[in-house]
Amino acid sequence: MKRLNYIISGLLSISISLSSCDEFLNVEPSDARTIQYFYTNPKEAQQALMGVYNGLLPISSYYLMLSDVRSDDVWTGMPDDNEQNYMAFNAFRKQISQISTLEAAWTDYYEIIARANVLLEKIESLAFNEKIEGFSVKESFIAEARFLRAFAYFDLIRFFGRVPAVTSSQTVDEAMKTPQSEAKDIYENIIIPDLEYAINHMGDIAYGYNGNESASGRATKPAAQALLGRVYWTMAGFPLWDNSKKAPAMELLETVIDNANAGNKYWAKDSKEWKKIWVSDNDNKYHIFEIQYAMQSGYGNPMIFSSLPKVSSSLSHVTMSGNKINSSKSLRNLYRENSGEIRFLPTIRKGESYFEKLFENITKRDTLGFSKIDDQIVDRNSFPINYPLIRLEDVMLMYADLTGPTDKGVEMVNKIRTRAGLKELSASQKTAEAFNNCVLDERRRELAGEGIRWHDIVRSGNFTEYIKAAYILEGNEGISAAGNIQEGMYVYPIPDKQLLVNDGLYTQNEAYK
Repeated sequence: MKRLNYIISGLLSISISLSSCDEFLNVEPSDARTIQYFYTNPKEAQQALMGVYNGLLPISSYYLMLSDVRSDDVWTGMPDDNEQNYMAFNAFRKQISQISTLEAAWTDYYEIIARANVLLEKIESLAFNEKIEGFSVKESFIAEARFLRAFAYFDLIRFFGRVPAVTSSQTVDEAMKTPQSEAKDIYENIIIPDLEYAINHMGDIAYGYNGNESASGRATKPAAQALLGRVYWTMAGFPLWDNSKKAPAMELLETVIDNANAGNKYWAKDSKEWKKIWVSDNDNKYHIFEIQYAMQSGYGNPMIFSSLPKVSSSLSHVTMSGNKINSSKSLRNLYRENSGEIRFLPTIRKGESYFEKLFENITKRDTLGFSKIDDQIVDRNSFPINYPLIRLEDVMLMYADLTGPTDKGVEMVNKIRTRAGLKELSASQKTAEAFNNCVLDERRRELAGEGIRWHDIVRSGNFTEYIKAAYILEGNEGISAAGNIQEGMYVYPIPDKQLLVNDGLYTQNEAYK
């Protein structure tokens, strides 16, 4: 199951160093032997493909910091005036372009893109003999690389807006001359074509270079359909408001839902089974696409130590480098709205100094409770629990948002609510406006801590109102932070180091000038 995380360690230490974004912009690759001689057969192409997947490993930590901490689900308190850390994200400080997390995110996403670009160039000259289900293994490898490139660009433009569009390997001189492209152009010229190719050349199962069924954890056709559906759904909202994308989004999302139902896949039928979703033994069973982690140093999930084990990070108090991350009163109030109904978690723990008082060398063996680990964890950043990037519940609720209070849209919401022990929607909740609000609230409850909320409120076009309403509940500090918010802050600033690569090549996003 986790084999793809192990294969690449020796290979990529020499072959993919050309593509870290800072290096991608500043350093001439010194791995000429790898580029000239490595891609000689299908097996090596598969190893390189695993290297592209390996680029996903740090992404979960960016979802915590750049989406959850930025949203109305989290309140950190105000940082000191000169403090540049995670709290500054939450307080909407203009000077966050200096924070290393932004630079690291930029670099790591372009690492994925550069690895994919090299593979796509080098694989063309290779001959693959195997054909599976009417398509070739070579085409499926290309499809997976393009899927991962599209995924990286999708996050980049949601986080940063205008970014450089690179679809081939570059020299330093070429990179130094590559300007930013408009987000809409990247959608139309890279993301959508990449995902359309992936849909047409992937199957429901991934295969190895020799035609044998591969280990789980790689992207498949349902993942590509779901991601393109999410892309279209996003484009239909703020800032593009492209209504022409609603129909194709609905069609793709409905296809994913119908196929999942027909195959009895990706769904936990009741709350008892739902608890098993978050156990590592069930990795790749309940999620359409996940980041693959392993109990091995360098390949573990960094998010687990950043949150209470098996508890969504936004529902707990976390300490990272001295920075407190609490669930917001707004989020806690949303769960309390259902206080008269059954809830799996009766309380949200707030304000614990978790690492000092609560953390022991334990891991979750049973779905309820904890037991001591038996010296199995290499280090506390090496937890084997995968991180979900695409869940069926997310797909269902995007679909419901698009359909409005139709029979099938209501069915999607009720299916998730009743599994959690809640009542079905009432008649008053099925008007168009009320239903839209219910879907957004249900997404917030169901997907809390999964790096989605910030993108949801940005897409709504009302992110400033959501943030201000939540922060006011936090008292004077929250009111002060709310005063920092500007309409243009739906994207982050371009990291300072990138602006210095070639003075004048990039333009800083308007809200941070």
